[in-house]
Amino acid sequence: MTYKHLNTSTIPYVNKSLKEKIRWVRGEHFVYYSKAKKCLKQLKWIFEQSLYYQDDNLPYDLEGLTIIGDSGAGKTFLVREFMRTHSIEHHPTYEGHPVGYCMLKDSVTGLKGLYSALLSAYGHPYANSDSLRYKKVTIDQLEETLVYILKKTQTRLLFIDEFQHAMGRNQQAILNQLKRTMLISHVPFVAIGVPYVKNILKLDSQLADRCPVREYSKLTYWKPDNEFKMFLKGYEDYLPFPEPSLLHSKILSQKIFENVKVLEGENAGLTNLRRVVRYLKKVAVEAIKKGKNRITGEDIDDMQY
Repeated sequence: MTYKHLNTSTIPYVNKSLKEKIRWVRGEHFVYYSKAKKCLKQLKWIFEQSLYYQDDNLPYDLEGLTIIGDSGAGKTFLVREFMRTHSIEHHPTYEGHPVGYCMLKDSVTGLKGLYSALLSAYGHPYANSDSLRYKKVTIDQLEETLVYILKKTQTRLLFIDEFQHAMGRNQQAILNQLKRTMLISHVPFVAIGVPYVKNILKLDSQLADRCPVREYSKLTYWKPDNEFKMFLKGYEDYLPFPEPSLLHSKILSQKIFENVKVLEGENAGLTNLRRVVRYLKKVAVEAIKKGKNRITGEDIDDMQY
């Protein structure tokens, strides 16, 4: 059989052992749905822009991006997919580290806290913010260290997650320093966070212009519409059943949506990528354990989120 309903990476698992099938289903699989494709295309554009600048010490007006969305909307999935396809393994001598990732802590209260978070992407000793309290390290030294590492590793893009934690004490100084570092290091930043990040960007029009929130970089919760159905169709490519389940059909997609929709809060009646993926994995594993050739409406009826 050719298994045309599956992608090439999934086909080999159709005839593998139960354990191997379940391991594959429970792994991480990325579906290139509409907004994801647009985001990844823009990230690639940002990532490659430094290739076309001269190697000098003049500041560059690099283009960045801001990705926002409520918890579970798919921000982390998107970042991991880009890093998977554009990163190489971290080397202890800092050679070759094209994509960096750091996460701001909710306790960021100043520039030392900011640099501590940024340096954490490279495992530098200064990433320990507690130790900085007892060392006579200046802000200028921290900036020089970060810029040196960014250049030494040939970093071409740095993700800054949980960007909403920049809001608080010394927030304007933090935003100013981010802009400065972006300019002198020749490394564009991509901010990631909850929708409130838009309010932070409003405080600094230059940063908002350099790292804008695009329509496609606003990852929203889903309705039971065509986008939701197309995601189900794409995800089914990773489920190693010998027969197509047609999860995107009207009946099955409605059943799935009813089981994964949020019941309370501002997103009640909608669902998100995280809930859908977790649910599909559970349904698929149970169907595989039962020896099914595909996922049926009965399997979906029997499985609650």
